Amino acid sequence: MKVNRKKLWVGGTTAFALTIVVFAAVGGERQGGASELGTPLSSPAGITLQPLNMAQGYGLDSITAAIIPWDNIVYADSNGMTLYTNDMNPPEHSTCVEECASIWLPALASVSTEAFGEWSIIDRDDGTRQWALKGKPLYTYIKDVDVGSVGGNSPKRYGRGPNIGERGRALGPIADDVPMPAGWHAATFFPVSDRLLPPGLTINHVPDAAGLVLVNDVDQSLYVFLGSPNEDSSACDTLCDWTPVVASQLAAPIGDFIPIARNDGISQWTYKGLGLYTYAHDLLPGDANGDGVDSNWQVAHITRHYMPEGVTIQESLRLGKVLANAQGQTLYERDAYIFQSGSGHSLRRGIPIRPAVGRDLGTAALCRVECEKWHPFLAPAEANPQGYWDVYTRADGGRQWAYQGYALWTYDGDKEPGDINAQDDWDMTIFAAYEDSDTIVDIGTRYDGVATLYWTVAVP
Repeated sequence: MKVNRKKLWVGGTTAFALTIVVFAAVGGERQGGASELGTPLSSPAGITLQPLNMAQGYGLDSITAAIIPWDNIVYADSNGMTLYTNDMNPPEHSTCVEECASIWLPALASVSTEAFGEWSIIDRDDGTRQWALKGKPLYTYIKDVDVGSVGGNSPKRYGRGPNIGERGRALGPIADDVPMPAGWHAATFFPVSDRLLPPGLTINHVPDAAGLVLVNDVDQSLYVFLGSPNEDSSACDTLCDWTPVVASQLAAPIGDFIPIARNDGISQWTYKGLGLYTYAHDLLPGDANGDGVDSNWQVAHITRHYMPEGVTIQESLRLGKVLANAQGQTLYERDAYIFQSGSGHSLRRGIPIRPAVGRDLGTAALCRVECEKWHPFLAPAEANPQGYWDVYTRADGGRQWAYQGYALWTYDGDKEPGDINAQDDWDMTIFAAYEDSDTIVDIGTRYDGVATLYWTVAVP
């Protein structure tokens, strides 16, 4: 499969241009589907993934626009509302009924949905079917009103401005945190804290691999070899790019990880019976350049993210892996950028992904140059939100795929797979507001600084 990266910015006054990067996976693994290694998808149909708090894209002044990390991601329903578990529920049974169920709403599964992996479906006393994760029933919270909320605390409470939640203004007050009701916990997707791992190994999000992956102590992606570790050298060229992950001579098995003694004298970690390796051409955290190099070597996935059918991942010349449609055309996002942020715009993964900005912009192209060359990436009538993918309804009634909050588009100017000819295409800039001005222009999201809308490729 191939992967893509994305950039986003928020801007706001007079003109705009947008450059978008989108991410997708070849062929689109279906609900419950697994990779060659039996790796499950991160969520079933109707269950999405959402970053919490400021990572949604609020508080976008000149400083926070550049430093928003995605360090806490939760499972959410199809509307992006955070899912929760309760300590009082016994495994595979919901005791939250009547008054409780009017505050904590069960996350319902459709009749056609099937359980898989750690995802199960329980039958409630009222005849409905409720999702459970690792045996724990899932709920939304009636006090959450915005995507990215947790425990009734909206991400907008971190906003900058005269009113909490406005973006791009002078530093404003921060609302008090409301404690989580006793016994309730957000259903966290990342970081992963309940897995048994050998010393020095962790689980991280690897964009190039479109999922959660085992990494070493310097965040290099790990791979498995589909064969005996004592035969790995026969699968290499003259100079092998694959290095075994060394285990201590005194290392003991832990969970799915077992150390083995190789014929060359090295003690090596294995995962689910397959030897673990690093790849010499992975130079930065998030790289998975060994993915697809040879069918004998595969990324050591913990989970894979859902990809719609017809979405592929292509290698571009300057930005690495990008999302594309079935014909290899790069997928783009319409984004907004505030010039004062200084956050590495146009660099690979240089701009934080801000789903709230994409939702604000919606399905309007808002272009004024070559508009006829831009086409929405349409979703089929039966498509459902899943993982990082949403489905937006267009003004004409059509349905459009959105990735991490951003509606996706193709560009007629891209002729070959991997082309990114519209990357950083700035076709509108807004100059109406300055620091000494009270002018605020709303282009999907509100700003009081010089801003631009642009097209950017979608990346994982």
